[in-house]
Amino acid sequence: MKKIWITASEGMVGNSLIRRLKNDNKYMVISTNRKDFDQSIQSNVDEWLKLNSPDHIIICSSLVGGIHYNDSVSAEILYINSQICLNIINSAFKNGCRDLVFLGASCMYPKNSNQPFEEKSLMTGKIEETNLGYGLSKILGANMVELYNKQYGTSYKCIIPAASYGPRDCFDDKKNHVIPALINKIHDAKINNKPHIDVWGSGNAMREFLHVDDMADGIVSIMENSENESVINLGSGEEVSIKKLVNILCAIINYKGNIYYDTSKPEGVKRKFLNSSKVKKIGWSPKISLEEGLTKMYEDYKINIK
Repeated sequence: MKKIWITASEGMVGNSLIRRLKNDNKYMVISTNRKDFDQSIQSNVDEWLKLNSPDHIIICSSLVGGIHYNDSVSAEILYINSQICLNIINSAFKNGCRDLVFLGASCMYPKNSNQPFEEKSLMTGKIEETNLGYGLSKILGANMVELYNKQYGTSYKCIIPAASYGPRDCFDDKKNHVIPALINKIHDAKINNKPHIDVWGSGNAMREFLHVDDMADGIVSIMENSENESVINLGSGEEVSIKKLVNILCAIINYKGNIYYDTSKPEGVKRKFLNSSKVKKIGWSPKISLEEGLTKMYEDYKINIK
């Protein structure tokens, strides 16, 4: 049985990975919480890895939020996230761990790249300014993976997932992404009988979403079956406009008020869609539809959040 370290058990992705792996008799899961273990300090990481010696590592620790949060603290995000990925990758190699997954993000891709985004498009142009600090930290991690593989013969990987959502998502309005932000807004409008809600942007931006349980399953599948790829996309293969997303959530929450789109507010790039052909070749595909995932997420929200 191989030991696998999940670096942020408190987060949505880390928690889903633990659920995915806990009944798999191939792995013994070791998890840590960033609140109790500061991974931005190299000596902390060195000491922990020397003591625990995992065979696999999945780096899902990061400081991140929605458009406004990422833009307002971009320097802090760049510094902390860069320190975490540099420390863990460097210490993993020093302590003999040759199998590692670093989780990237679709905002790593240049904003004007042809879509669906292909892995070869990384670093061919400027990324979206509102995600600059976060995107640069992820680009750094992807390059570290490729350079360690080239120089030292490791089997490190950078997986670039579509925007994830699901249980344990962040509903803090200062940090949340589009789906939990909309659930908060629409739920509040329903229970308080508000006649309308305001949504940032035109509503025409296109996005790809991946349920976090599908994401966890895809990460494990890539880790086990993709030997020759250092960087690989992980998407649902389904695009949806923000307007359609709002309409789906209004139907789930049973809100019948008016929707106003505020074009004075930012909405990010017009489209984010991954080319996930590489992961399809290893036989993986998502199982949870957007409507099913959002319905489950709202049921969980009513029980655990509101």
